[in-house]
Amino acid sequence: MTGALESTYYCDHNHPDVCEVARNIKKTRNTTESIVSETFLYVRDDIAFGFDLFEQKASETLKKGYGACWNKSLLLVALLRCNNIPAHFCSVPLKRDFIKPAIGLWHILANSPYNHCLVQVNVNDKWTIVDAVLDKNTFESFYAPLGVSWEIDWNGKDDMRLYSDSILGQIKVYHDIDKTINMHVGNKELPTPLAKAGNGLVNKIMWQKTGYSPRKASA
Repeated sequence: MTGALESTYYCDHNHPDVCEVARNIKKTRNTTESIVSETFLYVRDDIAFGFDLFEQKASETLKKGYGACWNKSLLLVALLRCNNIPAHFCSVPLKRDFIKPAIGLWHILANSPYNHCLVQVNVNDKWTIVDAVLDKNTFESFYAPLGVSWEIDWNGKDDMRLYSDSILGQIKVYHDIDKTINMHVGNKELPTPLAKAGNGLVNKIMWQKTGYSPRKASA
């Protein structure tokens, strides 16, 4: 459980906005399992899939309302920890074409293998892997039509693996979240101005199909 409940610079689960969402989720749930499941669904569908810089706090992703795998996984960890549920930030190496359905040829700018981010949560003394990255609209717009062998739903107890056909290695658990984020989880990123411009263009193309409209707060 070492470090699985702490607040850090990026995993700022003491932020009032993060605390408010966590409290609201807990209000209507009376078991750890139900809190975890509801938190998973909140991050999966209320926070849209979209690219952002690595170095974003959980509270910043919450405010913007969208994020990439590193942003959404970090937010999920923060919300769980806020409700005193142990959680770790993790990654798994994937072939870079895992993201091709959503962003097309832009995927060739990613390194391969690509370290995809997900979360390990402790429910009743059992560590379980969850992946809340693809929201329902993104999944149904880009992946479901391809007949992928995996789903975005989680049964609340077993390890979840999106992109199972692209996995190249074992899951890695990070105990130092801030160091991991600062190192971009071992992935490459363009210089900040170019990354922002590229992210904005890719998001615009994706969101035209999914129908997502970014919150004004992200402007």
